[in-house]
Amino acid sequence: MSSTNNHHIARFISELKTGSLLTKRKSNGDQYSRHFFLDEYEHFISYHQSEKVFAQPNRYYIHKINEIRPGLQTRTFDRLFRHKIVEQEDAADTSGEGVLTPDEFVNLFYVLTRRKDLYAIMQQYVKNGHKQSMDTIRMNIDELLYFLRNIQNQTIIKYQSDECTSDYLLVSVTEREQVQELINEFETDVELQEKGQLSLNGFRNLLLSDEFSVMKPWCSRHIYQDMTRPLSDYYINTSHNTYLFNNQISGTSNPEAYNRVLCSGCRAVEIDCYDGANGRPIVKHGYTLVQPCLFESIIRFIEPNLFKISPYPVILDLENHCSIEQQHEMARILKQVFGDRLITEPLSTNDSSVLPSPEDLKYKVLVRVIEHDLAGLFIYFQNIPFLPNENDKDNYSCCHSPNLSEKHFDRILENDPLDLIKQTGKSVFRMYPHGLRQDSSNPDPINAWNFGIHMVALNFQHDDLMMSLSYGKFIDNGGCGYILKPKYLINAYKINFNPFDYLKKPLMLPDNIIEHPQRLTITIISGQFLSRSNETTQDIPDPYVVVSTHGILCDQQTQKTKFIENNGFDPLWNETFQFNICFPQMCLVRFDVYDYDVFTKDDRIAYFCLPMTTMQTGYRHVHLRTKHNNLTYSTLFIHVTIENN
Repeated sequence: MSSTNNHHIARFISELKTGSLLTKRKSNGDQYSRHFFLDEYEHFISYHQSEKVFAQPNRYYIHKINEIRPGLQTRTFDRLFRHKIVEQEDAADTSGEGVLTPDEFVNLFYVLTRRKDLYAIMQQYVKNGHKQSMDTIRMNIDELLYFLRNIQNQTIIKYQSDECTSDYLLVSVTEREQVQELINEFETDVELQEKGQLSLNGFRNLLLSDEFSVMKPWCSRHIYQDMTRPLSDYYINTSHNTYLFNNQISGTSNPEAYNRVLCSGCRAVEIDCYDGANGRPIVKHGYTLVQPCLFESIIRFIEPNLFKISPYPVILDLENHCSIEQQHEMARILKQVFGDRLITEPLSTNDSSVLPSPEDLKYKVLVRVIEHDLAGLFIYFQNIPFLPNENDKDNYSCCHSPNLSEKHFDRILENDPLDLIKQTGKSVFRMYPHGLRQDSSNPDPINAWNFGIHMVALNFQHDDLMMSLSYGKFIDNGGCGYILKPKYLINAYKINFNPFDYLKKPLMLPDNIIEHPQRLTITIISGQFLSRSNETTQDIPDPYVVVSTHGILCDQQTQKTKFIENNGFDPLWNETFQFNICFPQMCLVRFDVYDYDVFTKDDRIAYFCLPMTTMQTGYRHVHLRTKHNNLTYSTLFIHVTIENN
């Protein structure tokens, strides 16, 4: 081999070791940018560590690589399309070589992803639509205006200036000029834009956009609720044992866990504090194998992210097991790191008989404790036991914040539920999971919310059905972490509202309960790109959809579709379900997609949850989430109607 060739090979190997930024695609549609490189000793290919603290990058050992295929000749693509493209794979291969070029693959992809369900809808609202093919069908301005105004009842956001501001108007689609703007935005064919026409691809782009999805975009993007009420009038997004990444008995206490929950919209985090070496307090899970970390590390680590997602107050729930000396050190750290953002005295403008509002406390940090020397930092949330005796309850102030275990909460509901719900109108209550939940599983938060509990602390590290309810609850109001309660819960002490009175649907609600019972009708039409939940299996999913409503007891219902065999690519259901809802303001609607398995427990592929009051009617896409509420490319296509009962 010549020296020139040796030089080129050496340079090539050096470049491989330096690496390159590539996109790593997973079978569920997720994609990540990763810096791939060849190992220094040339044993394997890997990539630089992700932001996940415990994530371990895969190593692709050189001696285990059987072959390298150029272009798109991989088993992944073959498995993706094997049930869809037998005839179209041949038509797309214009060269006849049995291999697709990138351009041929893109063309094939467009053919495969053309939506027959959307085509059928267009045919209904386009003149002579039944005579048009998928390639030739067009919707003109007037036809699209009719569809958006009469079928979708569409409202769009009109920003007065920058989209990042709250300066916006909600505008109904009523003018041809508005429709032309939408065509210009979503139609990719310039000639059709100029003609004021929308193709099938443009129609798909429009209905897939966030503006036209199942959730009203102003509810997820913007803080629109009244934020000037006392804190006791709100539900607060709350984390339990925030420092944990795994279960309750092993692993490490990790500052990154706090940033993870804060960036998901959580506003109240828990810190279990103990005496550490050299006078430095530590955070750990007592009487377990969980490794500690420094209290100061957590405080300094979370400081840049406190108000990145929401401007409203962050509550530090300090479970204090420290000596007086180390409490002094904790107070010093808090004051030094947070400065004037730390609330250390009552607000001068606040009525002392009620708590301040989230608006009053913008960009502030509150400490929730009762204990010893740290009492100097407690202003508005004194963590006290629940007072079971009637006489003791007169001693409650608005600044008292009772802490209830899951088991204790259940016991109170058995004995005196009405008294509990009345007390939540004055003080902020917190409920946390039972100590026996060593696997970090979560209690159902719905019942606690029904009875007015403000802070239902959940294990964010455990991705279960209960966490998806929490994500659905707090996706509302711009994801700011504070949700205003319905008036019948705010004023429960006046009207004696008791959720147990509504185990069955009432014929009529009392006049003092301001609600509007509604009939929710959902048609599950189809799904798109529903990937396997288990990446190690080569099986194509057999998906089915579970639709459930969660709220006051009489409104809790579950219905499901049949399963579609071997089709996660574009399953078609066209199944309709009705839900009669008495308390829409308290109702969450959850969509769960499962993979049917005759032998084992069905795996949940993806989900989405949202408040019923935020749903748009008409034809809508549901953009599904996966583990820890991460976005996917998977969608459901549904039709929604909401009628007054």
